[in-house]
Amino acid sequence: MNASVFHTGKMSGSPALNESELREIKKGIFSFADKVNEGLLFAMFIFGIFIAFFYDTWLVGFAVGGLCLAAYYISKKMLPESELYQYVLSSVSAIFAAQFIYQMHGMAEMHFWVFICSTILIIYQNWRLQIPLIAIVVVHHASFAYLQFAGYKEIYFTQLDYMDLTTFIFHGVLAACVCSVSAYWSHIFYKRTVQDAENLKVQLLLKSELQEKNEELTASEEELRASQEELMASQEELTQINENLNDLVKERTLTIIDQNKKFVHHAFINAHKVRSPLARIQGLVNLLSYETHRLSDDALEIHRLLKASSIELDDILHEVKVNLDAAEYKGLPEDFESEDLVKQA
Repeated sequence: MNASVFHTGKMSGSPALNESELREIKKGIFSFADKVNEGLLFAMFIFGIFIAFFYDTWLVGFAVGGLCLAAYYISKKMLPESELYQYVLSSVSAIFAAQFIYQMHGMAEMHFWVFICSTILIIYQNWRLQIPLIAIVVVHHASFAYLQFAGYKEIYFTQLDYMDLTTFIFHGVLAACVCSVSAYWSHIFYKRTVQDAENLKVQLLLKSELQEKNEELTASEEELRASQEELMASQEELTQINENLNDLVKERTLTIIDQNKKFVHHAFINAHKVRSPLARIQGLVNLLSYETHRLSDDALEIHRLLKASSIELDDILHEVKVNLDAAEYKGLPEDFESEDLVKQA
């Protein structure tokens, strides 16, 4: 598996996490890791009691295992805000491995506990925790190997009768390689966790911005809806005004038509009333025309003026009639005839 796999999916422009956010991330990591490793510590303590049956190493199982548990919990209790207890955990894990090797008189399989502890420490995502582990392992292996092959009794490192320096170096280098790989993956996992948190922060920011945009869009839609309602109300009001205006225009038009009817009726009646006396005057003037030989000069002049005036008045009435006939009483109902006016006259 390539480490680049753990870098995929990183969002460009991810905002860096502040110290408070990093502490929260570590708090979550440590909470889970503590549960796992505390379970492992108890399992190692019980395992130490279990293997005491084989070589009667009860004192070592209870004393060393108990001191390891006490060292871990005391450091965690006294410094709850510090990461020191994790380094104590790394150290006691190495001591437990050394305890098992001693209890089983150098059984080769007991060395595997170093690899188990190194691997389980990865979940803290802190590569530095591998340092106390490998340091104590190297010191333990070197010192116990020297003491065992120097002839000290009840000092156990291996069940081999002899281990040369080359074999020991390979043994130590391989253990260091395992711890180095575990340290590398601890670092990669922590970077991945931070990147995921940064990506999540970006997503939350985008979600917040999107929510704000949605709220703004909702507000704009509400404003637009309110504007549309106002526009519809204005249109209804304008429609009502237009209807009222149409009614007003129709009313005014009917009023004008009515007034025009009355005016035309009045003019028509007056014209006919004037026509009757005018006809009589013209008849009298015509009768006087037969008696002109009896009239004096002044009477003839009066007769001439009277005749001219009657002719002029007749022309005026004729012009009025022509105008009235041309209008044909516009605005009057179609069934309203001039004979009606004559009857009314």
